[in-house]
Amino acid sequence: MKKIAAVLVLLLLAKWWFTDPTISVPENDVTFSYIVKYTQASNESETLPMLVALHGNEDTTEHFYETALNEFSVPVRIILLEGPVSQGGGYAWPWAAEDSRRYGEAVNSAIELLVAKYPTTQKPILLGFSGGGMMAYYQAIKYGYSYSYIFPISGKLSKDLSGDKLSSLGAKVYAYHGKKDRVLPVNGGREAVKILKSKGVNVRFTEFDGGHLGIFKSMKSSITDTVEEKILSLK
Repeated sequence: MKKIAAVLVLLLLAKWWFTDPTISVPENDVTFSYIVKYTQASNESETLPMLVALHGNEDTTEHFYETALNEFSVPVRIILLEGPVSQGGGYAWPWAAEDSRRYGEAVNSAIELLVAKYPTTQKPILLGFSGGGMMAYYQAIKYGYSYSYIFPISGKLSKDLSGDKLSSLGAKVYAYHGKKDRVLPVNGGREAVKILKSKGVNVRFTEFDGGHLGIFKSMKSSITDTVEEKILSLK
């Protein structure tokens, strides 16, 4: 019996160890899985800047980190939220207007809870790609006050959300989009930026000579450098 009990304890510990942590938002009935990554320059027990990253649709948090976010070298706590819907072997961010509102509110609340859980320097930085970029744009239009900076990459903003009231001006937005993007054409990024500017949001829009996956290729180092610059500004 003692051996059986010991095995059960080991199995429970293994399940706990290998299961990603979660953060629940009861008011929206949403629970997000997430992973936490640290650079070699980071001390996990210290108060650190926080970078929250939202992967693209049909991707996973681990793959997004390994392909897009693994070149950071400054002290930072990187939290990658998993999209709430299973899609194509990975996860996705719903983009219909009502879904964007529901999950957008949940994302904002979840990040506030994560900031309370982990010792964080100032407000977090948000970065989102593709489907995650669409969510990042919505955070900028609705919850910009919760962030220091927002980086929407290869995303767009539904016109059905353009009328949503801006709670208050907040984060500066650094948006990126490839001119040859065939998944989410660059006009979607241009329109999103136009909407944000019409509401008084401070936006810098960079169009690069590449396609949808520029964050993983030609623009990876450039985006990393800019985000690191903003991370270092949070003191």
